[in-house]
Amino acid sequence: MSDLSFTNWFPWLPPSVDERFNNGWTFGNVYVTQANSASPEAERDIVARYSYGRQLGRLTDAVVALAEASGLDGDAAIRPLVEMAGEIDALKAQAKQRRSAQLLAELKALKRDDPDAWAALVGAVGP
Repeated sequence: MSDLSFTNWFPWLPPSVDERFNNGWTFGNVYVTQANSASPEAERDIVARYSYGRQLGRLTDAVVALAEASGLDGDAAIRPLVEMAGEIDALKAQAKQRRSAQLLAELKALKRDDPDAWAALVGAVGP
C-alpha cells in the first residue's frame, strides 16, 4: 500500500512530505500495522486462509468441549460461551436451510427454463 501517500495525491508537495494513509491492511474495522503486529504480512496470509471467525470458532469449540468434558459447562463464567456456541450452531443450521432452499429453487428453474442445461448438469453430477 505504499502508493497511498500524500505525494501521490498531491504531486506538488515536496518529497519530504510523505504521510502514508495506511501502512498496513484492514479487515473490517481492524487495522493491522507494524504498531499492532510484528508481521502484518504474515497475519494477512493467515487471515486469508483462516478468518478471524474461523479462528474464534475453533477456539470456542475447543473451550466448550473441554468445559463439557470436565463438567464445567454449567459454570457461571463458562455458561455464556456454551450458550453462544449453541446459538451460533442454530444460526449456521438456519443459513444452511436457506441456502438449500435457494439452490433447490434455482435447480427447479433451470430444469423448467433450460432443459439442455439441466440435462448437462444431471450428466455432470451423475447418478
